Amino acid sequence: MILETDRLILRPWEESDAEECYKYAKDPRVGPVAGWPVHTSEENSRQLIRDVLMAPETYAIVLKETGLPIGSIGFHHNDLAEKDDEAELGYWLGVDYWGQGLVPEAGRELLRHAFEDLNLVRIWCGYYDGNEKSKCVQEKLGFKYQWATEDVPVPLLGEIRNGHVSLLTKEEWENLITLYTPSLEELWFRQKMMADTETMSYNHAWGGTIPFPKEEWLGWYDYWIVNHEGKRYYRYLKDNAGHFIGEIAYHYDSNRNLYIADVIVYAPYRKKGYGSIGLDLLCSAAKQNGIKLLYDDIAIDNPAVTMFLKKGFIEEYRTSEIIMLKKEL
Repeated sequence: MILETDRLILRPWEESDAEECYKYAKDPRVGPVAGWPVHTSEENSRQLIRDVLMAPETYAIVLKETGLPIGSIGFHHNDLAEKDDEAELGYWLGVDYWGQGLVPEAGRELLRHAFEDLNLVRIWCGYYDGNEKSKCVQEKLGFKYQWATEDVPVPLLGEIRNGHVSLLTKEEWENLITLYTPSLEELWFRQKMMADTETMSYNHAWGGTIPFPKEEWLGWYDYWIVNHEGKRYYRYLKDNAGHFIGEIAYHYDSNRNLYIADVIVYAPYRKKGYGSIGLDLLCSAAKQNGIKLLYDDIAIDNPAVTMFLKKGFIEEYRTSEIIMLKKEL
């Protein structure tokens, strides 16, 4: 089985991957925090590929740009996931690639594979005290914290630690949302959303609904999607049932020399926390694209102000009509 994301290929490990595996697994910041010792040589990595990483449903995380593995992700069964319809998710990534959102990207595809292809209903995931990066990955993937366990044996290191357990069910996963680049023909959803009075009620200070006739689609699509010049970003929000539920975007305002954010959730899907998730996804995408500061000028009576503040935006100034918010990414 080979899986694919925007930036990654997930494929079975091969013995020929030993050199790249050792390059990253020899770093003491990678294995010990997850409960396994550093690899001691290229031959040691080759043996562990044979004995551990070539197990079913374990995948090398391969960067499309280079065609080389940079980490590992996969499922296994243990005393936490004993039943046939559940598994535990594990992963590691080379330090050079930390902070780029690659493990969440790989994890989202692997979860889709688990629930849609393997028909699993529960995925467990754990981390030890101090592994904040793994905790963050699990939160980004939608896992819900379950419990902490004291005095957990770590047999590969001969240690005792405190552990933490999270869980994601198929039902919960089906209610998560992801980013989706629409095709030209799929701009019907944006047209529908822009014309919906309830959805656009937040925009009353700027005129409310926005006409988006079909004859404008091609020019808009070329500007925002095809030739964005690194200054514009646009994606649909899509649930795992395949429904479009909103949009996120940012663009460079040359007059003010700053990037402006935009998050819209289609009215029938509001009050489900999707706006907050969409804002997180937008900030993550902007950061990956090298943006340091993200702004939004929101109508002063727009209740979304509270959401932005909870997500780390701060008020820079306000007028009688708008509040300018800013977040350092």
